[in-house]
Amino acid sequence: MKKPIAASLFLLILFLTACSNFIQTTPNIVPTLTLTIVPMLIPTNTSQLPTETPDAVTALIPEGQPASEWNGIPIMPDAIAGEGDGESYVFTIKATPQQVQEYYQLELGKLGWQPFATGNGDSSLMLMFTNNASATLTVSIIAKGDEVLVLLVK
Repeated sequence: MKKPIAASLFLLILFLTACSNFIQTTPNIVPTLTLTIVPMLIPTNTSQLPTETPDAVTALIPEGQPASEWNGIPIMPDAIAGEGDGESYVFTIKATPQQVQEYYQLELGKLGWQPFATGNGDSSLMLMFTNNASATLTVSIIAKGDEVLVLLVK
């Protein structure tokens, strides 16, 4: 007789255990995406907004007096304007891209620079030179009307 009471008692304990919350669960925290709407002012008078995309070449056109040389690199005689810093020099001249190319191939050759690469575009040329000290010089030549913009980067 003890067996049915023991079995009943065992089932009762099992039932109570299943119904009770012995295991404490921790709530899962799920982050919530929050969006903040920032109002934008839209101009009502659009007559003063720019209507053209600025030309990248026009932004490079120098305004100062051209130098005769930059970092040991000659600037073409008859340059119209020029300006630069320690890394680059830009000048304009009334010449063809081919005249600029011939000038720099000749003059840089006299200074020990060797041609490394040449690139041709529709209205532009790019010349790359190296010297014995493993320095590189890039001469970018961009035709703009009857003038040429020359960018030297060392």
